[in-house]
Amino acid sequence: MSLHLVTDPLPREHLVKVAYAAWARGDEIALQSLVTEDCEFQLVGNPVLNPHSGLRVGKAGLRESVRVFHEDFAVREFLIEKIIAKDDDAVIHWHATLEFVRTGRMIESERCDLIAFEGNLISRMKCFFDSASMAVATGRAVIPDPAADMSRAAPRRKA
Repeated sequence: MSLHLVTDPLPREHLVKVAYAAWARGDEIALQSLVTEDCEFQLVGNPVLNPHSGLRVGKAGLRESVRVFHEDFAVREFLIEKIIAKDDDAVIHWHATLEFVRTGRMIESERCDLIAFEGNLISRMKCFFDSASMAVATGRAVIPDPAADMSRAAPRRKA
């Protein structure tokens, strides 16, 4: 029996699948091996509504992002819906069932990510999702009660 090492760069689609599997497991070490030293990770959204939002730079920023996410959520199910890769760019549409650790509440999350590559490493990632719905699902924001709004807005009539 002989040992064959993989020395050719991974195809982009395969690299993306490996990276997302590592993210879902919270495997910071595997993720760090797939990104550039100065990688940028940005989760678009309001940091007041979602503390995971914002820009993080470098491998330390990536580690922080993974750590903070996995403190709040356990990934129960993860599915990449579509990968579109061309040259040094990729678009990934994915869906996950997350458990909000503090309450045990199950949350369906859907996201679209833009990835840029340098060589065979991820250099930038910009992630888009419905941060308002996530804020409501985690209790960081509440939906106003329409009945309460109507009672305040309705003029009072004299009898």
